[in-house]
Amino acid sequence: MTISPKEKSRLQEVAKEQLELAHSPIMDEIYKRQWALNTGTGGTTPVVRLETENFAHELVPEETIQCETPLARTIERKLLFFMNHHRLTGDDRLMIKAYPLEWLVNIDPYGFPLQMEFGLAAGNRHTGGFSVTHAINSVEDDFDKLKPLTITVDRAGTTSLRDQINDAIGNIMPVEMIGWPKGVTFLTRCLLDLMSMEGLYHALYDDPKGVHRMMEYVLNNALILMDFYEKEGIMYVNNDATDMGNSTYPMTNALPASGYTGVPRLTDMYLRTDSQETVGVSPTMFGEFFLPYYSRLMARGGLWYYGCCEPVHTIWESCLSPISNIKKISVSKWCDEEIMGSQLANKPIVYSRKLDALFLSGGYDLDAKGLKQYIQETMRHAKGCQIEFLSREIPMIYGNTAKLREAVDIIRGVAWG
Repeated sequence: MTISPKEKSRLQEVAKEQLELAHSPIMDEIYKRQWALNTGTGGTTPVVRLETENFAHELVPEETIQCETPLARTIERKLLFFMNHHRLTGDDRLMIKAYPLEWLVNIDPYGFPLQMEFGLAAGNRHTGGFSVTHAINSVEDDFDKLKPLTITVDRAGTTSLRDQINDAIGNIMPVEMIGWPKGVTFLTRCLLDLMSMEGLYHALYDDPKGVHRMMEYVLNNALILMDFYEKEGIMYVNNDATDMGNSTYPMTNALPASGYTGVPRLTDMYLRTDSQETVGVSPTMFGEFFLPYYSRLMARGGLWYYGCCEPVHTIWESCLSPISNIKKISVSKWCDEEIMGSQLANKPIVYSRKLDALFLSGGYDLDAKGLKQYIQETMRHAKGCQIEFLSREIPMIYGNTAKLREAVDIIRGVAWG
């Protein structure tokens, strides 16, 4: 459906408000903090980001959206989300100066659809939980079910979408085409699409060659995707204030890499990976069965953010620290902060402290005392590190938005002294 003149007027009004906020003095201050932290050029003033996407419907209730047609509502919802996020949290998230639009791609990673069942909450919203019927019960018997990843880009569909958005708000806010390879770069996550955790851990003992065969397969799929994005020219140099999908910014003065001529290459990109699924594997076994494939993966990209919830302290020194293009490392509640703080102090690697999601999840009031002690512990162990605080994977807050800014104020109060 075509965006109506009335809807265009509303979208331009919201886009103008968004741009005014994006160019405000407070955003200039946030940008300077983020840039100094991520480039290691301005001391160790920590930044804090709250991930609110999982409960975006609480920040932008559907009844507050004035547009009626689907695309117009999508645009309005996105712009309102950024502004409402800032008003409710006051964190170090930057407001967009251009409307981000990803290239439309169709990816078939395995040659067959995954059989997945998702948990649903009230209003048919995904809870984030899911179960998978795994195709690989035995690598030897079932491997031939797997096919190499295939991908196509819908240029016509993307162009049409870009033109519609540009027609609606382009005179106020430009449309910026973005794109980078993701998803299948999380190698062991892909492994568990195909085989169960129990199956993987049994195979490490019963069929070690099969595990290597599976890791080679998921790595090759990731490389197919990465090469496609590079060859098709649907990447952009994400070295500034673009969210990487995990509430952190890939700001760096090290990208694009030398030899850049205006066409982005994989070596110009800031990418993400992790290996949460190997949490029960010893450092020695990680080094034998998984590290060789992650090393080959990360050799293809420019810089990398590594980790999520897994306790990376167990494999940092022996496995990950030699990978020189890891520039951010996730330090979750399961990490030994003392070890990671000593390893990262005075190094150009961001200590990305992933906060315990229990502080903000649900409709409960904030445990202010507990959060203050939690941040004090991090500041004690991570002295001399470039620290960012990320609060992620918060499913719902049930209307208790006041605790968002309260949490940011407490974190800054401790971290900034």
